[in-house]
Amino acid sequence: MTLTLPTWWPRVLGLLLTLWVTLPGVVRPTEPGFLGNVNLIFHEAGHVLLMWAGEVVMLLGGSLFQLLVPAACIGLFLARGERFAAGLVTLWLAHSLAGVSAYVADAPLRELPLITGDPDTHDWWQLFTIWDALDAAPGLGRFLHALALGAVVVGIFVALWDDLKEKE
Repeated sequence: MTLTLPTWWPRVLGLLLTLWVTLPGVVRPTEPGFLGNVNLIFHEAGHVLLMWAGEVVMLLGGSLFQLLVPAACIGLFLARGERFAAGLVTLWLAHSLAGVSAYVADAPLRELPLITGDPDTHDWWQLFTIWDALDAAPGLGRFLHALALGAVVVGIFVALWDDLKEKE
């Protein structure tokens, strides 16, 4: 007797592994785990790459690049018709978005640890101070976190789309 596994099991295993890596950081965005360090690299690169565009754009550039890198990967996978990979990377985007949501929400308190060690270098505190809108930080943070949770659902659905479609 030969054990024959269904063709979808490697994808489900890959999805479960990706959820294991990403979901804790989405649920508890102030504790991003090792993937937070990956996001931090792109965040800091965004500041450097947009330094020339002025203070506000440079400050936004960190969070922007932190989101654009996984979003660009999703777009590339979708363009190649690789929905499973796009779904998994959407989970990375959800993790990254949750991290940005925590950073935004932290602006009034500036309690998150920063690589500079100086709370005055908090990007979102600086931005909201420039815009005289510090009161908007918690609400925007909650909205971004809700988007991150929605991205988890979308990522799972996109990753499993081909398998769900096969059942029809």
